[in-house]
Amino acid sequence: MIKVSVIVPIYNAEKYLKECLDSIVNQTLKDIEIILINDGSTDGSAKICETYLSDNRVSYYYKENEGLAAARDDGMQNAKGEYIGFVDSDDWIEPDMYEKMYWAAKTNDSDIVFCNCVQNENDYYFTPELECGAYDRSRILDTVIPKSLAYISKDGGKRSIRWSNCLRIYKLSHLREHNIRFGRGFRRSQDLQLTYEATLVAQNYYYLGNDYLYHNRVVGDSLSRGYTNNMWPLYVPLIERLYKDTEEFKEIDLMKQMHLRAFFFVTDCIENEFKPLCTNSRERKIELINEIINHPICQRFKGHIETDKLNDLYKKYYELIFDGKAEDFIDFTDEYKKKLEAHTKKQSIKRKVLYFLTESAVIGRIYKLIRNR
Repeated sequence: MIKVSVIVPIYNAEKYLKECLDSIVNQTLKDIEIILINDGSTDGSAKICETYLSDNRVSYYYKENEGLAAARDDGMQNAKGEYIGFVDSDDWIEPDMYEKMYWAAKTNDSDIVFCNCVQNENDYYFTPELECGAYDRSRILDTVIPKSLAYISKDGGKRSIRWSNCLRIYKLSHLREHNIRFGRGFRRSQDLQLTYEATLVAQNYYYLGNDYLYHNRVVGDSLSRGYTNNMWPLYVPLIERLYKDTEEFKEIDLMKQMHLRAFFFVTDCIENEFKPLCTNSRERKIELINEIINHPICQRFKGHIETDKLNDLYKKYYELIFDGKAEDFIDFTDEYKKKLEAHTKKQSIKRKVLYFLTESAVIGRIYKLIRNR
């Protein structure tokens, strides 16, 4: 019996693909199938995939490029395992990832098992608001689902339970029973749609919070990572799908969380226009921001956000959205960036001075002696 079907969507991933696939074929859980979906790669990814076909657990499919959600959906339709999991082709996993997750799933008859991950080599991601262990339906309704879309952190920022498909295994029969599939046309945050819909119907859930089993490779910081051209139209279909899911769910009222998720997506799309790699003129930025803030989605969440709990930045975003002046966004953002850069520079100088005082051989000893006295 195939215990876990591991789906790997591949698009021009030759640089990291071998490390990824080696980490999967060498899993301590041997009863797995590995489904490689080549989503129209034009580099050497296909040749790398071919070298793994001698392993009878590996199957390979080539398709014209449709995007990540469609590739994952194709893999899901071909899966034969009891559970399914996903690994992105530039990431890698711990050798016992699927053994641990499958054990948790079978021990608790879980519809979803969720683990933690490491960004690159040593930046650990975690969800401290969610306790480790098993959740029955009542705890899922009380704790997991309300945090799956969005909530406001203690410091007034945006938070949610990480919705990455790659950090979960899902009971395949449960997904098929409820006709849960990927929206094939989604091109941004597509993980959220499947994870949210699967969690809405989950009867048992398990969180391996102390296990960091997945390695997510991220290059660059959040500001420098790619500018997305016309980002807002990519988000609109997803937001509309999530609103529909939320309206149809009757067990608890999740509309407050949905409004908040829509608000955070709007701010993400506006911030996209101020990334360093954005080359749009001021006039083009104004045009794109106007398109966002005048969309009916913004009117939908107006008056439904707990602005008193937001930090100053998000409070200002909310105010600017409903003032309806894109020019004000640009002026505010320019001023905010200058303050942020000045603060970052000041903190950097402080760190350098402290390092010099504590690590310099002679001065460090003197400093520590004075401090101890």
